[in-house]
Amino acid sequence: MKITFNKVRKPRQFSMKTRFYDEKKEAEAKRKAEIEDKIKNPDRIDIRKEIQMKWARDDRTRSKSKKYALYIYVILLALILYYLLK
Repeated sequence: MKITFNKVRKPRQFSMKTRFYDEKKEAEAKRKAEIEDKIKNPDRIDIRKEIQMKWARDDRTRSKSKKYALYIYVILLALILYYLLK
């Protein structure tokens, strides 16, 4: 048996897998996953879409009510100032 203190290892090979971004392939995979999920549980997708639509409606009505409230406050302020300065 031979004892060596200064043993040199072989250099490690460089191995890097090349990666490419394929937008079309990724979109197809996402769509496929959605379809499979819809097939497995069709009610879940519909409920999710209904909730999103309801929240969007609520956001629109809230923004409209805020706008109308601002108009009312401006009109009331104008009327108060008119009567005070009259």
